[in-house]
Amino acid sequence: MNIEALQSSWQQVGAVGPEAVEYFYDHLFAAHPEVRDMFAEDMTVQRERFLSGLGRIVTNVQTLANDPSFVQQLGRHHAQLGVVAAHYPVAGASLLATLEHFLGAQWTEELAGTWAAAYGAVVEIMLSADEVKV
Repeated sequence: MNIEALQSSWQQVGAVGPEAVEYFYDHLFAAHPEVRDMFAEDMTVQRERFLSGLGRIVTNVQTLANDPSFVQQLGRHHAQLGVVAAHYPVAGASLLATLEHFLGAQWTEELAGTWAAAYGAVVEIMLSADEVKV
């Protein structure tokens, strides 16, 4: 996984922040309207949490294996909200579509693979969080 490319591309997308998060949720709800009811009507707080959480994960990706506690907590929280394993590929597709949209020509197959691998690793930690005793 190319961590430098992951973090650099996130900085670019993170710079448009709220616009990127709005695109993500618009894409998610258009592609999978069945998940819309899992979210509050007012998405303001959710959008802020998403941007902050993803930024924190990408910024600390090198140390994630040594300290997965933040991602584990996210996994437990998502499970409490009714998120199941089948929801993660849906959200992942919307994340990749968002990155591709905002990165334009900088979005390459290699970068897509890096993001898919990183997302997969995070999902693994989130899904295994219920197995971790706190």
